[in-house]
Amino acid sequence: MFWKGKVSLLTHLNKYLRKSDLTLESLDEPKPSNLRPGDCEVNVSKLSDVKGISDLLNEWFEEPSSRTKASTSPEWIRSTFLVNHAIWIVAKDSRGTIRGCVSSFISEEPYPNSIRGCSITNNPWGLVDWYCVHPLWRSKGLGSALLETLDLITYNLGRKAHIFLKEGPPLPLPHIPIYFTWLKCRKAGNPLIKKMKEDSGLSVHLYREVERSTNIPLLRVEGISNSIGLDKWEEALDELPECWVFVSGNCLTSHKKGWKTDSLVSMYAFRWSPGKWLGSCPNPSII
Repeated sequence: MFWKGKVSLLTHLNKYLRKSDLTLESLDEPKPSNLRPGDCEVNVSKLSDVKGISDLLNEWFEEPSSRTKASTSPEWIRSTFLVNHAIWIVAKDSRGTIRGCVSSFISEEPYPNSIRGCSITNNPWGLVDWYCVHPLWRSKGLGSALLETLDLITYNLGRKAHIFLKEGPPLPLPHIPIYFTWLKCRKAGNPLIKKMKEDSGLSVHLYREVERSTNIPLLRVEGISNSIGLDKWEEALDELPECWVFVSGNCLTSHKKGWKTDSLVSMYAFRWSPGKWLGSCPNPSII
């Protein structure tokens, strides 16, 4: 079972047909079931863990056969605590080496709603990311323990609604995606350009991943602005530093620029139901 905070398909469909608003679901409070999976200790991370988290992600977040690899740094991991209000959960072996991690970054609301939180930031929304377990510690309950501990900690802090994005094949049943899209990508930018222009009109999100063979960074750009127009938007992409650009499948793109269909991305709702928004494109800052 990937995560106990799932909401059933029947609940999603019932609320969709009734045209309900987005709601938090009354589920059982989280309780971690295995405190020492694989002889590892699972707990909230400390600032001293940032190098261990970065090392694990850079080596194992993507499979060695993948075309891309993670490119994080201890400094960036440290910055997420303040910038993204991140909560990191880590699993350490008997020697203190980090063998698994997962994070919750504060998120924008995926759809219009009236939910209010009781957390420090008064925001109940979290995005689960950087879920990674070292290959030798997989199938030992480590992944489940990480997610359950994250659920427990964030729930008690008031961040009770989580979004999870799965790239590639969807999660196995009974996990049901509430939205999915095929990403599109193309090579963009100019290797002679080293810094993005401040007035480019683009809204860029770094993936913190690079192409394994070239070290060219991957980034996501939100849909085009009506005030910019398609041609100017495509031109703006080519004025970035050299990169691979990804956009959501519903984003308008020019076929002349060599866009290709990339991987499937599915979005899951944990401890909430989208109601009438089931199947609708979420806030563009999320996908």
